[in-house]
This record gives sequence, structure tokens and C-alpha cells, in this order.
Amino acid sequence: MFVVAGYAQERVTTFGFQLKPLIPLNLVGTGLTQSAGENNLYSIQQRVGMSFGGVIRRGVTNWLSIESGINYTRRNYLAYVENRASGFADSSYFGIIGYEIPVTGLVFVKLSEKWYMDAAFGVAMDMFPSDVGSNGNKPAFGQKSFRTSWSDSKDVLPWLNSGLIANIGFEYRTEKSGYFYLGGSYHRPFRRAYNSVFVYDYNGVQETGSVPLLGSYLTLDFKYFFHEDREE
Repeated sequence: MFVVAGYAQERVTTFGFQLKPLIPLNLVGTGLTQSAGENNLYSIQQRVGMSFGGVIRRGVTNWLSIESGINYTRRNYLAYVENRASGFADSSYFGIIGYEIPVTGLVFVKLSEKWYMDAAFGVAMDMFPSDVGSNGNKPAFGQKSFRTSWSDSKDVLPWLNSGLIANIGFEYRTEKSGYFYLGGSYHRPFRRAYNSVFVYDYNGVQETGSVPLLGSYLTLDFKYFFHEDREE
């Protein structure tokens, strides 16, 4: 049954903050990405990252709300190269900083007087300030990750991307102390965010390879909304 009573949100505008650890999981395409060169195997493994920021919610009806905000997001990765013929292997950690503005519509289902379940779906605008690079533990290996562009020209908004975002979770609403939310989100960009180029130079063998980075992520969401009175 949809929300019709209790701590309803219609004509309520509330502000809050959120903390979202990024969880790598191969099942939904947020874990390992690989590419094979002529001599080497290149791979990038997503590591645990973090996203946090402010959020604003506007109650449209007692069961429908619109939510937006701005988040700082750090995606962490491990780049790895392996040459089985020579036995060479090396790795390098790097992180990608991004800022995102999501806009989602939330539908609520009332479970009890204070407990609600919600599902949300929307879009997010992603902004990536710069390309990133890192070196391996040995001089023979390094990588540079380049932002992708909206067109064949690398000068057309390489810092801007967008994607779909969906989440599901549970919310506990109090009369005076605000709302407490626990859930999970999945974000999938419409196009890959970066292209990682590997450089290998070992024992006279030189090779470059590339691994595309879509930038998808799965999160565990913690949110808190301050108490706001209903508008008359």
C-alpha cells in the first residue's frame, strides 16, 4: 500500500547529507576489466572508493518525491600488467576524482508508522576535472587514463559525462529528529568515462595497450535528512 498517512512528505522540502562507500562487484560490471596485447595481459580492478555530499528532497505527493544534490566521488583502481613469457608483472594504484549532480524520482511504500521503503530512478551528470596517471613499482610500467569526449574531437567537453542511476532502500522517519536512510545505488554512465593507456618497456620489448573504464559503480548508501515542517 502506498503512503497515505504517518510522517508524510507532501509539501515538505528537506536538506541532508549522504555517505556512499563504492563497492567493487564483477556481477554488475564494477569489478575487473581486461585487455590482451600482443605480449601482455592488461587489467584494471576497481577498488573500494567513496562518495559523499549534500542532498535536497522535495515531496510532491505523500508517495512521490524528487531528490537532487551534489556529490564528491573518488573511484579507486588497481592497474596490472603481466607478461607470462618473461615472468614480468607489475601494478599501480590510481584514483579518479569526479563530481556528480543526480536527479531522481522516488516512490515510497509505507511499511509501518515510521518505516518506509523506496525505489528511485533518474539521471546523473558527471564531471571529471582531469586526466590521471600513475607509475608501477618498476620503471618498465606506467599508465595514463584519459577522459573521453562527446565526439571525435578530444576538445569537446571531455570533462562532462552522464548516466543512469537507480537505488532502493529503507527509511526511518522521526517526528522531530529527521529521516534516517539505508540503501544501495547503482550508477552506469551512458559512455565510458576514461580510456587507460598502458606503457610497457622491458628487456627490449615495448608495447602499449588500452583498457576502457566505463566508470560504473555500486554503493552502500547512508543518508540523513534534517527535520522540516510541512508547508501550509
